[in-house]
Amino acid sequence: MAKVRKSKVRSPGARGKPVTITRRFLEALTGTKQDAYYRVLDALALARRDKQSPTKAARKSGTTLQTMRKYAGSALQERSGRVYVTASDRLPRRMRVFTTHGEQVVQTTSSRKASLIADHNNAIRAYVLTRDASELKQFEGKTIRSGGKVYTFGTDPRTLDRHIRAGAAHFVDIYARGAST
Repeated sequence: MAKVRKSKVRSPGARGKPVTITRRFLEALTGTKQDAYYRVLDALALARRDKQSPTKAARKSGTTLQTMRKYAGSALQERSGRVYVTASDRLPRRMRVFTTHGEQVVQTTSSRKASLIADHNNAIRAYVLTRDASELKQFEGKTIRSGGKVYTFGTDPRTLDRHIRAGAAHFVDIYARGAST
């Protein structure tokens, strides 16, 4: 009589299981996991903006498709064996936005709002590098709502200059790190 071999089956709680991303989960992230989450958000943005495959975007962002599935499974769709990025997502993000009152940290669950904040940040960066405020004009009078508050995008060159000289504006990383304020 031949022996029957038992194969090992991974349990549902095995490594790589998707996590539910909530605002509380986001605030609890620290160190490496927080960096991984923001690399996933960067990969999603790259895939959408440059119309790249999620795998290629993940590689450029320093992450993997497996990590994208873990942290942003709701932003990915599988059709005919291929993985695609959805047009938008509802993943929470804490972002820095320059308002009429200086830099503020806002929390948004809309990838479209996040893109608007990133475009404003890029316009500010262009102003700092070229001293040309023409890109900022498209944001005059525009607002964003977060946590029941309304934030008006900062576009006044004199106010920007004052905050930049004071070191109160950050352009290296648009995502705010650490616990919420």
